[in-house]
Amino acid sequence: MKRPIKFRKALLLVILVVSINQSCQRATLHADSLSSDHATSQNPSLKTSPNSGLKIGYGEVDYTPPVGLDLVGNYRGDDYASRGVHDALFGKAIVAEDSHGEKTAILSVDICLITVDAIDMMRDYVASNSDIKAENVFIHATHTHSGPKSNMDAPQAKGYLQKAASAILEANKDLESAELMVGRTTEDRVSHNRRLKAVDGTTHMVWEKFEPGFIEKALGGKDPELITVSIEKDGETTGTLVNFGCHPTTLTGNNWLYSADYPSYLSESVQKVRGEDFGVLFLNAPSGNITQVDHKVGFLDTYQECQRVGYLLGVAALEAMNKSAPATGNGQIQISREEVKLKKMTITDEQYEWAKKVMNRVEIEGMPELQPDGIPEELYAQWWVEMYDVQHEIDDLEVMVIQIGDVAIVGMPGEIFYEFGVYIKENSPYKNTLVVGLANGHFKYFPTEISFSQGPEGFKPMIKGYETTPGTTIYDKGSGEKLAESAVAQLKALYSKK
Repeated sequence: MKRPIKFRKALLLVILVVSINQSCQRATLHADSLSSDHATSQNPSLKTSPNSGLKIGYGEVDYTPPVGLDLVGNYRGDDYASRGVHDALFGKAIVAEDSHGEKTAILSVDICLITVDAIDMMRDYVASNSDIKAENVFIHATHTHSGPKSNMDAPQAKGYLQKAASAILEANKDLESAELMVGRTTEDRVSHNRRLKAVDGTTHMVWEKFEPGFIEKALGGKDPELITVSIEKDGETTGTLVNFGCHPTTLTGNNWLYSADYPSYLSESVQKVRGEDFGVLFLNAPSGNITQVDHKVGFLDTYQECQRVGYLLGVAALEAMNKSAPATGNGQIQISREEVKLKKMTITDEQYEWAKKVMNRVEIEGMPELQPDGIPEELYAQWWVEMYDVQHEIDDLEVMVIQIGDVAIVGMPGEIFYEFGVYIKENSPYKNTLVVGLANGHFKYFPTEISFSQGPEGFKPMIKGYETTPGTTIYDKGSGEKLAESAVAQLKALYSKK
């Protein structure tokens, strides 16, 4: 796929391309050395299992909306309109069917978030145009900050979201006997914890600017594991799912073009080695507090940085695929869903009074202009006034688990901290467990309980970091833990029925 690239830093780009070419050449040589005959003779376990009856189909659709519609993902003042297309936005899907006719679909969409109303509409669209039950459809937003709105009242939203969902219909037409192969590796050069502790005890975010020596450490780690679930048909690997956690925020509010961010380059790099028809479906693991920004280097918001991140992950995916092991098992499909009850976040009277004062100022001065990253206090004030009236409400949030053969895929709503993904994997009875954030609805951030105590006392926005500020998170402390416990309980229940 050819794309225009802004050569802002020629030397950096030359170094990047040379490094990537060398990595891809090594990956190609490795792939060639693992021809099917050689690999099978060296490792009998790689022989295909007896026919499990499992069928898999893959489909993708370019759903890129018309230029001029609003972008979502950063605060942009009063102008969110897209200006053009840097790279296409896709809906990518697999459909799986077992020997008993049970079907499920997994859809990944290059978009920042998908509202619950939109999820319902897309599920119904698939069900009314196929033999796949609406409740068996898993829908994920990759979280690019350079995609369109998903609100059902947004112009043309229903049309382009249905087009993205039609990738499932294409995958359903592609069903053929298949085997699953799972590989894993680590890539620790592209992701960083974005919450930082300063020497004065305050909490800061990686997109801020700091004096040398001001930051003491990151407030947490990361999960560098990358997992691939590859689809093998007639002995040939035809596509793969890639599960890795990192915010696709290389492009900030300074970008005005549609782009899938680094996942686009991930797909491109894998296809340079495996062929342009090779399917690459990205599933973003829990990454609420994980970013591509290294605070020691600074925020590089360029397409070159997109390419660096995507290509490094692409090479890691190729490595993982080359180390794959069979995971079809008996080919059984099982599906579980639970609605978890969560109380909305409490807004204190003190917070409410502060917010009203700020909004009184906004009535005179207006809202601030473009901000490349983060949220201005005026927007938080607006949210707090709205949240004050609904703080006693309880919502039902869906946690979904799908088993396909020996692979379990967990769908978590909203932007989940990475620690929850690690917890779920460590407590899952399935050896091969993929945890996916921003699945089946968007409910903002779910920080860990301890993160709410990181920083000085006080109530104003950002005092304990971005993700823990009311408005960025909208449910009470402990909500993320409840969602994670639901996932683990469902995994154990499904495993006991294998």
